Amino acid sequence: MCAQNTRLVQALRPRFERDVNFLEVRADTREGQTLLARFGMPGTHGLVVLDREGKVIWRSFGHDTTPENVEAVLQQAIR
Repeated sequence: MCAQNTRLVQALRPRFERDVNFLEVRADTREGQTLLARFGMPGTHGLVVLDREGKVIWRSFGHDTTPENVEAVLQQAIR
């Protein structure tokens, strides 16, 4: 995860950690590459939000992710 996304997740974690599992995946590992392919991530700087059944409900690539967008998606995911 890039530094910007790391800071974003760290900022949101205290508010959502009771309802959301936050996982960091390293793209330079075999497991990381497998997960990137599984969730359709084209690169290393992205976020994926899954619903309770494991379905992708949102993904973001690059550095355009805002805290407001991620917070709204997390609120949706825990409903």
